[in-house]
Amino acid sequence: MLLKNFWRSKRGNFALVLALGVPAILTAVAFATDVSTLMKARSNLQNALDAANLASSHLGDIDISRSDAFNRYFQANVATHRELSNAQATLSVDKGVTYIKTKAVASADVNLNFAFLFGDDRHITVDASAMESNNQLEVVLVLDNTGSMAGARISALRQATKSLIDYLEAAKSPTRQVRASLVPFVTAVNVNGPDFDPSWIDLNGKSSTNGINFPAVKGKRPDHMSLFKQLQQDVPALKHTGWKGTGWKGCVEARPGAYNISDTPPDPSNPDTLFVPYLAPDDPDVARKPSASYGNSSTGYNNSYLDDTIDKTKLALPGANVLGIDLSGVLDANVSKVARYVASTNKIVTETGSTITVGPNRACPTPIVPLTNDFDSLRAAAAQMSEWNGSGTNVSEGLAWGMRVLSPQPPYTDATPWKTSGVSKVVMLLTDGENVVYGASGQPTKSDYTSYGYLGGGRFGSDNQTAAARNVDGWTKDVCTQLKSQGVQVYTMVLQADTAANRALYSACASDPSDYYAVNDPSKLPNVFQTIASKFSKLQLTN
Repeated sequence: MLLKNFWRSKRGNFALVLALGVPAILTAVAFATDVSTLMKARSNLQNALDAANLASSHLGDIDISRSDAFNRYFQANVATHRELSNAQATLSVDKGVTYIKTKAVASADVNLNFAFLFGDDRHITVDASAMESNNQLEVVLVLDNTGSMAGARISALRQATKSLIDYLEAAKSPTRQVRASLVPFVTAVNVNGPDFDPSWIDLNGKSSTNGINFPAVKGKRPDHMSLFKQLQQDVPALKHTGWKGTGWKGCVEARPGAYNISDTPPDPSNPDTLFVPYLAPDDPDVARKPSASYGNSSTGYNNSYLDDTIDKTKLALPGANVLGIDLSGVLDANVSKVARYVASTNKIVTETGSTITVGPNRACPTPIVPLTNDFDSLRAAAAQMSEWNGSGTNVSEGLAWGMRVLSPQPPYTDATPWKTSGVSKVVMLLTDGENVVYGASGQPTKSDYTSYGYLGGGRFGSDNQTAAARNVDGWTKDVCTQLKSQGVQVYTMVLQADTAANRALYSACASDPSDYYAVNDPSKLPNVFQTIASKFSKLQLTN
């Protein structure tokens, strides 16, 4: 009876139930904690192994130092995790001709509250592997520096280029050579930089395209370099003060015919293989205010920098000649275009140094930096890139010079031969618009001066701006085809210019459609450069 009453009594039941339930609750909490600790331990052990594996995979390390680095990194990482005990790891290395693979395995016991309940499960094992190509790298950046790149775009390009150069510098090692090149382009490319050789240049007017934008004088067509020299000279008899320090900047015209997009070496015995100095002729004077003597008009002349007035009396004086040819008695409308380059007596407008330039070097960008492992010089050149208005956009010319940088034959000779085993050649192309032949559409020239002269001269294969631009598209695609046929990996990027035409052209231009990147936000450009670089150089965990 007393026992029955005890069981029926409700007084103190909570305390009784609590006394019976607390151990069970505490056991459950401890068990759950052990499960969480086990999961955390596995994650921490995996992270420690991954970090040690990556740290030990630096190319150029000898095996013993590689193993030492692996062990140091592993032990340093697991030491901070008290739940791990008896941690051990091993590393194995597989060296191939063009790669290094590492595989690591680690094990440890996990300190648990109820270890006896988990048995062998408290002993955990993880593995990791990594692979890095040890191919030598030759990377050429072909970068749009046209006027539309102004502002946030050119700033992002400079930043992205610097970060990529930093990345490539970090990828080099005692056994892995990494070299890079910059090829800024507008409508033309500037070659007057490191490794420049005057033997590439048509210095004497022998090429079939040298001077075709000027009339002949007594049967002789003036050549560009001689005109540059005369622009710099003082002619006392004419009271003409030359363009001091404003000679040929270094841009070149495209070569005639099939040489325009080839890597055929310059050969003095074949003048059409030489490069004609880029010289933008003086446009006719126009009725503008002095402050608007040049500009970036789509329909009008943009580059009037010499006084068109010709003084026939002064031309009869000694020194009044072009290329050593006496102009007296032959001055007429046909020859006045050339005569101005030596006979102008008024003050000559100087080059501005702004993004809209006036003068014979209009829209000529900063020079090519050929393949080099001097990453400081590459960073300095990247910081100097600027936008240049006028003349349009010619991606084929930029790519053609990118190909010449990667070619083992002149004009540049630092590259390894095409398809050399163990060498990866890469071209990264960026543009922010479609190919365009620009300016003076309402004038007889039908365009600004470009690397193909004037649109009206016929070298674009059409005197229609739209048709000419599509021909440039074709040359662009042809250069890409040549590069890919030589085993070059081509990556293409368009910045805020993902038009249907660009998408079709540059996805076909890339080595694979997935190697075409449409970048809508300039601030994302550095990330895209890094993503591309990781495809051909980054050490990667493979599991």
